[in-house]
Amino acid sequence: MLTRIMCVGQGRVYETACVLAFDYNIQAKIDQTLIVTPYNESDLKRWWRNFDIDYSKINFVSDASVQNLNNWRAQSWYFQQALKLHLLDTVDSDCFLIQDSDVFCIKPYAPFVDNKPCFRVDELWNPYQQVYAEGVKQLTGFDRVIPYSFVTELMPYTKADWLQCKSYIDPWQTKIPETRAFDDTKWFSEYELLGIVKTNLTSDYTISIDVNPAIFTWEEIETTDWTLVPTVKFRARPFKFITEDQAQWLIKFFNGGTTV
Repeated sequence: MLTRIMCVGQGRVYETACVLAFDYNIQAKIDQTLIVTPYNESDLKRWWRNFDIDYSKINFVSDASVQNLNNWRAQSWYFQQALKLHLLDTVDSDCFLIQDSDVFCIKPYAPFVDNKPCFRVDELWNPYQQVYAEGVKQLTGFDRVIPYSFVTELMPYTKADWLQCKSYIDPWQTKIPETRAFDDTKWFSEYELLGIVKTNLTSDYTISIDVNPAIFTWEEIETTDWTLVPTVKFRARPFKFITEDQAQWLIKFFNGGTTV
């Protein structure tokens, strides 16, 4: 069974609708998608009424209903990471795909190849990647063993791998926040934790290097060569906090349709 975990935070409503529109590029049978959000299910469905979304395998989880994470709630950036770990921990599923609500695949992506996770990885290019690696080292004792970052907003993982990872940080709900204060350094990354631990313990995985152009205007979206780009990320404006019309425009554009 493959379960997708997706957190939909404040202001990310139409990014998520755009992301779901490109599920056909995920080459795996997703048995269920768990959308964890502060929004009401009825509100999301109303806002998404003009999008062709299949709800038959989507379940909505209120983030307020999640227990035992009170020491994570004050900092929303850390809290959304705890929500993903909580679902890895509590949901009965053989495999998982954690997908942020701000990245979608414009090329086919197989999260598991021959039953092995295929990690999308990024070149090491910014200082935060070192901060994340130092946090994982402090928590687990593991260093980064491949010269790439796992923060690409797509993370395939098995329940067995999670249980092995958890053995180094249990009880993670208290050990992680007790290891270091949840401050503005944003030192903890769930993606780096999962990837670094997995690659330290086994070679039972494959990688695919992510490539993303720097986009600052809507005009650049149309003039960029997307031929070799596998995913689109809402890293910064103009992609962040898009409107319904902008989401519809992106869906049409990346599906090869007219946007005029």
